[in-house]
Amino acid sequence: MWSWIHTLTGGWLTGATSYDISPTSARERVQRGASYLDSVNPHWYRSVDPVTLELSDSSHCVLGQMHGDYRLGLGRSHLLNMGSSPRASLSPVAYGFQATDTGDEDITAHDYDLLTAAWAEAVRMRHATDEGSPFDDHAKAGLSAGA
Repeated sequence: MWSWIHTLTGGWLTGATSYDISPTSARERVQRGASYLDSVNPHWYRSVDPVTLELSDSSHCVLGQMHGDYRLGLGRSHLLNMGSSPRASLSPVAYGFQATDTGDEDITAHDYDLLTAAWAEAVRMRHATDEGSPFDDHAKAGLSAGA
């Protein structure tokens, strides 16, 4: 199974062997992932603490905080559909849930850092506009501090 997931996420949009590891690319991928989560669970961000968010940690990433574990979250969020062909699943890399695997640990770590920052921003923005959010105070403080 792991090799299938790895194959699914490699060359995440076009099968390309070069990747755009940049703040802009991370924000675009996160926007795609956040929009997807908005469509399947409009209050998903209420389970995510932007202060403890860490994309490289399977229990502190977005899906980990929502579902207890990254891999469990792939299935529960319907990003990964084990009951169908790989084409019915969505790439966790393209949706900003996983860093691009370039084979270079430093580049992968940098991509995770960029994704963490982009997700924290997306989560804070949602918390700040939702008075029912358990983290809205953190979010307002983070947005006013320019975080």
